[in-house]
Amino acid sequence: MRGARHVARLCALAWALGAAPDALRAQSSDTLFATGVRAYKNLEFDLAAWLLRRDLAKVSAAGAPIAARSEGLVYLGAADLFRGRRDSAAAVFRRLVMLDPRYRPSRLVFPPEVTSLFDGVRLQTKTVAVAMPRDTTIVPGPGAFGMWIIASSFQLVDVTLRYEDGAPFRPLYSGPIGDSLNVQWDGLDAAGALPSINRVVLRVASRAPTGELTGIVQVPLGLSLSRPDTLPLPLPPADAQLLPERARSGAAMRAVMGGALLSGVVALLPAVVGGTDARSGPRIAVAGTIGLAGLVGYVLHRPGRPLTANVRANQALRDAWQQRVASTTAENVRRRRDVRVVVRTGDPTTIQPRGP
Repeated sequence: MRGARHVARLCALAWALGAAPDALRAQSSDTLFATGVRAYKNLEFDLAAWLLRRDLAKVSAAGAPIAARSEGLVYLGAADLFRGRRDSAAAVFRRLVMLDPRYRPSRLVFPPEVTSLFDGVRLQTKTVAVAMPRDTTIVPGPGAFGMWIIASSFQLVDVTLRYEDGAPFRPLYSGPIGDSLNVQWDGLDAAGALPSINRVVLRVASRAPTGELTGIVQVPLGLSLSRPDTLPLPLPPADAQLLPERARSGAAMRAVMGGALLSGVVALLPAVVGGTDARSGPRIAVAGTIGLAGLVGYVLHRPGRPLTANVRANQALRDAWQQRVASTTAENVRRRRDVRVVVRTGDPTTIQPRGP
């Protein structure tokens, strides 16, 4: 009797949807999911399964987040189980495990029949999910780039980096995994050198304890090298900054000319310099003294004489410039060595082995 009512409700719903396509288009996927869950809670499992399958088709085509699809799948599997279609429920749960190996149905929401079947399917389904930074820049070296491998159940995994054509680029790990495993890559190739290519593929192959391949998850990684810009070398001191290091002829000539002029003037002075009746001796003595002072001034300011204070000041300026050049050169050497690897993570894809 209940089955007849379910069929009648499905027919009525299908007629209503067919008669009102505009209303169906206006109906959101959230409404389909919520209606399906409500039907499940009302024990109308046929109606729930129909609505949830329609919702899953819609959200899958729209590329909805994994969490949204996971909730729909677990309710659909539970509805199929209570419809008496255990194989269909197991297939739905297997699809859920492949979609999200980390998913666990709530034991507060679903009864033991559902959680037990899900756990059995999960233990038999060997697959993984890979969690890693979307875009990151690493300094090559141990532990530079880490990735988490999350397993649906105990299994063996081979984690490798490969060229786009599938050839091995760098093995990372091979062995058992329980719940999760942190795998690290140092940013270098198998020879310990910086990668010379701009794209590799992270490949995680899952195997049953017997060694049989059960699935492959691949994640493309874009690679590029980043080097800091080098600094320009400091310019040498400009001529305008340097003091003259040799005495010029101007001061010496001024001393000579000034002494000669003054001594000539004194020699031609009237006799009043030495008294009215005195001879010109005193005037000549004074003139000679002034001329001698001019010669001394010339010697002290002779052209080309090193200016010690200016030489020291200029040398200090040149030393400071050479220190800046040495410091900049060392910094540029460090920057040339400071190469970083930029890693850009693509979307993962899952490959299932063909059956016998």
